[in-house]
Amino acid sequence: MKQILDVQYSSYEETLVDIYLPETSNFTTIVNFHGGGLDHGSKKNATLDLIAKAFTDAGYAFASVEYRKYPNAKYPDYLVDCAKATAFVKKYVQDLGASGEIVIMGQSAGAWISLMLCLNKTFLANEGIDTAEVKGWFIDSAQVTSHFNVLAQERGEHKLAQRIDEYAPLFYVGEDTKFSKMMLILYDNDMVCRYEQNMLFYKAVLAFNPDAKIEYKLISGKHCSYAKQIDENGEPPYVKTFCAWFEE
Repeated sequence: MKQILDVQYSSYEETLVDIYLPETSNFTTIVNFHGGGLDHGSKKNATLDLIAKAFTDAGYAFASVEYRKYPNAKYPDYLVDCAKATAFVKKYVQDLGASGEIVIMGQSAGAWISLMLCLNKTFLANEGIDTAEVKGWFIDSAQVTSHFNVLAQERGEHKLAQRIDEYAPLFYVGEDTKFSKMMLILYDNDMVCRYEQNMLFYKAVLAFNPDAKIEYKLISGKHCSYAKQIDENGEPPYVKTFCAWFEE
């Protein structure tokens, strides 16, 4: 595995990406957005290190993105950053053996960002990317209503409020909701309302597009715990699930 760390993809100090490359060529690139409620979290931690290695061992490149967060950001700065990062990474890896295929992945707040980029096509379009170019969306416990910290920071509302407005992926689900394929990772002991929100999202997408390639996997555990799990062979089942889903 080759590592290219702290590559600047935009003019802001925080906008860095770590890129992990496999030993093979013609690889698919995963662009990952970390969680942390839009006010903390990092592109580099023990869990992301673990899955980055597993992905490169499986023949994928893995790009872990840092983006602006509260209190140094406001809506939609983090969405703009992650759209820019996606376009940057796609171009950057082209000369390093990439196939040109990209998958977008996120955990928690990063999953919310991923869905917002998928469903509100403006952000990626502004960077020259059609969402149809993204070959898959791997969504780990996204808030599909308006993100709690966006409500708190932008409107002063309670973090437990359930809203569906321009800050909500659900707001953008409709007749034109099309994507290549999507996997939702859900938990039976998640944050309040998170499982129910995701099932509503799943059903809403299928209501408009019964042929949508969307599925979900229910994990026994707490919020975003799947990526931390290790099986009896010392490998993360998170990555195995991704590979089985993406390569089918």
